[in-house]
Amino acid sequence: MKRRRWWVVLGWWTAWWAAVTALFVFLGAVTDQPIGPAGSAAGAAFVIVVGEVADRFRRRFPSRRRTGR
Repeated sequence: MKRRRWWVVLGWWTAWWAAVTALFVFLGAVTDQPIGPAGSAAGAAFVIVVGEVADRFRRRFPSRRRTGR
């Protein structure tokens, strides 16, 4: 992978992680159950990693069900 592409991917991952972290902090404040930034960041990282693993698993083993007629 080219160096420039690597930085772009890293930037998108960081932005995605920051957005999910901010969402968790906001939801914690709205529901009066504040976790704090560190807990929200850890939770966001966990959710993103699980989602990415599930997506790769889904792409690796496509459905055997056929769509269409």
